[in-house]
Amino acid sequence: MKSGARAAQTTAFAPFPTNLDIRDFVNSKENIVFATRITCDSVDEYPLEDLENLIKTHVIRLGKPLVIEGFEDRLNQNLFSADWLRREKGGQREDCRDLVTQQNKKFSIAHYLNSMSTLTEGNVGSRRDLQRIYLKDVDCPDEWHKSLETIIPPFLFYFNDSPKSYAGPGSKYTDLPPLPRTKDNKPIAKAGDLMSSLPEEMRAKNLMCYIGHEGTYTAAHQEMCGTLSQNLMVEASDGTPEGGKTMRPGTSIWLMTETHERPIVSEYWKSVLGHDLDLETHFAKLESWKNAPFTTYVVEQTPGDLVIVPPLSVQQIWNRGTRTMKVAWNRTTVETLRWALDEELSRARAICREESYKNKAIIYYSLEKYSKLLEQDPEQNHPSVNALWDDFEYLFKMFTDILLSESFSAESSTKKVEYLEFTSDVTCSYCRCNIFNRFLTCGGCVDGEEAYDICMDCYVFGRSCKCISKLKWVEQFRWKDLEARHEKWRLQVMSHIAKEGYGMDHPVLSAVRASVTRKSVAEICQEQLRVRPWVDCNKEVKPATPSDSESEEIHGRRTKRRKTNNNQAKDKRVKKKPGEMGRCHTCKYRPIWTLKPCSTCDSQYCYGCLFRLFDLPPEQAMQFPVWECPKCKKICSCSGCNKKANMMEPYIPQEILLGHDTLKVADERSVESLVDLRQSNVGWMKKFQRTKPHFRERRFDKLMRDADEVRKALDETRTVVVEQVIAEQNGLHFDDALADIAQEVYEPINLSVDPSLRLDDTFIATLDPALSYV
Repeated sequence: MKSGARAAQTTAFAPFPTNLDIRDFVNSKENIVFATRITCDSVDEYPLEDLENLIKTHVIRLGKPLVIEGFEDRLNQNLFSADWLRREKGGQREDCRDLVTQQNKKFSIAHYLNSMSTLTEGNVGSRRDLQRIYLKDVDCPDEWHKSLETIIPPFLFYFNDSPKSYAGPGSKYTDLPPLPRTKDNKPIAKAGDLMSSLPEEMRAKNLMCYIGHEGTYTAAHQEMCGTLSQNLMVEASDGTPEGGKTMRPGTSIWLMTETHERPIVSEYWKSVLGHDLDLETHFAKLESWKNAPFTTYVVEQTPGDLVIVPPLSVQQIWNRGTRTMKVAWNRTTVETLRWALDEELSRARAICREESYKNKAIIYYSLEKYSKLLEQDPEQNHPSVNALWDDFEYLFKMFTDILLSESFSAESSTKKVEYLEFTSDVTCSYCRCNIFNRFLTCGGCVDGEEAYDICMDCYVFGRSCKCISKLKWVEQFRWKDLEARHEKWRLQVMSHIAKEGYGMDHPVLSAVRASVTRKSVAEICQEQLRVRPWVDCNKEVKPATPSDSESEEIHGRRTKRRKTNNNQAKDKRVKKKPGEMGRCHTCKYRPIWTLKPCSTCDSQYCYGCLFRLFDLPPEQAMQFPVWECPKCKKICSCSGCNKKANMMEPYIPQEILLGHDTLKVADERSVESLVDLRQSNVGWMKKFQRTKPHFRERRFDKLMRDADEVRKALDETRTVVVEQVIAEQNGLHFDDALADIAQEVYEPINLSVDPSLRLDDTFIATLDPALSYV
C-alpha cells in the first residue's frame, strides 16, 4: 500500500471559535486540565535554586508544562512594543507564512503590523475566504535580546554558559555559598544551555520572534531533538483602539501533552486522526483533543507569561485577537541530549528533518569545556560543583556510546579512511542530519563540487546513492585522538569517584567494546559494503526479474516450479552472487542481499517486511550474527503460517506506518535499497482489526499502561525522597493537602538532594490554587 493509504480518514482543518470560553473547554472533559502557574513575585521570596530545582523536577523529569507569570511588570514597555518595531525595524523585510497556501510572502515589518487589524477582522466569525499571515521565525532584535538577558533567570536563558548576575525574578538571594572560580576568574558551574559549549560559528541560533493575529496558528509539533522550549509573550493588543482602528485583546491558547505520553499521542494521531505527528502538518480541532486518551494541558498565554514546555511534549498554539508578540528559544541540557540520541534523532532521520542542533558535537565540546573547569579541582564541596560533576559523568557515558557506535570491527578493520577536519557543516545527503565523525562518501556521484555523503545510520537502513556500494570511509576526528580524549575524561571521572567513595566503574574503551556482543553501526556498514552490489550509474540497468524456479508467488499469482532431483540439486547447489534473487518468506522474492537468513531454519525475510510487519529495523536485524526468524518464534503473520493457527500467534506491529516519500526530500541522487518508506503497514493493521475485536482499544490500553507505569515509578521515587528529607528536618511537618506539590520540588532518589534546599522554603506557597485553576 503506497503513501496515499491512511489508517483513518484524515481530519480537516477546523479553526478555534472566536468566542471560545477556555474555562468551559477545560471543564468539558476530565483529561483536559490547566497547566500549573507560579508568579514572578513568589519566585522572589525564595532562593533561586528552589526555582531551578522545581523546573528540573516538574518540567524535565515529570514532563509537565509550567507557566511563570508576571513578567509584564519587568519588561521595558517602550522597548517591547509594536511602535518600537515600526520605528526601529519597520523597513526590514521578512518572510511571512501564508498558512492557507503554505507559501512565504515578503512583507516589511511595518506593513505587516499596520495590516493586522484588517487581517484580524477577516478571521472573525464564520468566514472561510480569509488570510492567515503569520510573521514567524524572525530573528530577535539585539535590543530585545540584551534586555531579556537582564530579567530572565540565567539557567533558563538562551545560550547561557554559566551563572551570571541579573535583576529578574529569583535574583534577590541564594542559600548557596559563593561559586568557586578558576584562575582566570571563570565560575565553576554547569551551563544552562549546552549549545553555548559549541564554538560560536557552529551554534544553531534559535532566539526567534513570533507575531500573529486572530486565526494564525502553529500545528501540533514537538521541539527539535527533545530540547526545552521557553516562550515569553512580550506584548499584545489590549482592546483599546490604535490609529483609529478597532483592536481585539490578544492572547494565545496552548494545548500540550506530557513527555511520557508521547507514544500514545503519536498512536492517536495516526490511527484516529490519520496524520503522522512527526511531519508536524496537522492542526487538531478541539473535539479531537477532547476525545484523546491522554491528558491535555491548557494555557491561555497573556503578556508577561513565560511558558516552559517539557521535552517531547506535543504542543499546538492558536493566536487570538489583533496582535500577539512572543519571543521563544530552546535550551539543550544533558537530559535533552539523551532524548535526542535515544529517540529524536532516529525520528528526524526517518522523515529527513534537518538536524540543526549538532547534538553529538555538543556532547564533545561540553566535555572539553567541563573537563577544563574541573581540572581546577576546587577544595570546597560546593553543590554547583557536584552538579557539574554529575553532568560531566552523564555526558561521558553518552560519548562512550557514540564511540562504540563508530568503532570498526576488530577482525576486519578498515585501513583506508580519509581525514576531513571537523567544521560541523557535513550533513547526510539523504536525511540531512549533522554528521559528527565517521561517514561514507561516493567518489562517483559528485554533482559539481558537492559530494554525496551518507551517514552510517542511513546506509544501514539501505539508503545511499545509486551506486549502492564501493563507498569510501571519511572521518572528521582522528580515531586515536578521540580514544585519547575518552581516556583522559575517563580518568577524571574515576578520580572523582575514588575521592567521593561512590559511583559506578567506567572501564577503558577497549574493554567496553569487547564486552558488547552486538555489532556496532560501523561494523554493520563494513559488512554491508562487502555484501551489497555495486551499480554502474553510467550504464542503464534492467530491473531484475525472478525466474519460475526462484518464486512461488509473484504479485499474488502462483507460478509453476521446475522439478529437480533433490540429491542432484544439493550436489549442484552453489552460493548465489550478490544481486541474484532469493525468496522472502512473506513477499516471496527479493534480491538475495536484501534478505536476512534465519540461523535456525532455511527461511529468509526481507528487511522491508521485518520493518513494517515486525517492528524490526534493519540495524537491529543485522546486529547479531545468530538470528531467529518470526516463523521460528511462532509469530509470523503471513497467509501460509496463519493457516497453522494452533501453532502461530501472529505478531501485531506496535507502530502504524502511514508511508512517507522521503525521496522527495533527499538528494536527487538517492535510492532506497532495503526499505521502501513509501509503503505503509495500514493494510496489515486493518487485517488484525478485522480478526481481533477491540484491537485498537487494546493498543491504546497498553500504551496508557506504559505511561502509567512511568508515572508510578516517578511518584514512588519522589515519595521516598521526600520522606527521607522530612526525617532529616527534625520533625518539620507541612499540610498534607500540599504534599503532592512539595514532592515535585525534590530530585529523584538516584540524585543527591541539596541540603541547602529547606523543606519549608519550597514553592508550596507559590502554587496558589487560584493561579493553578484548581
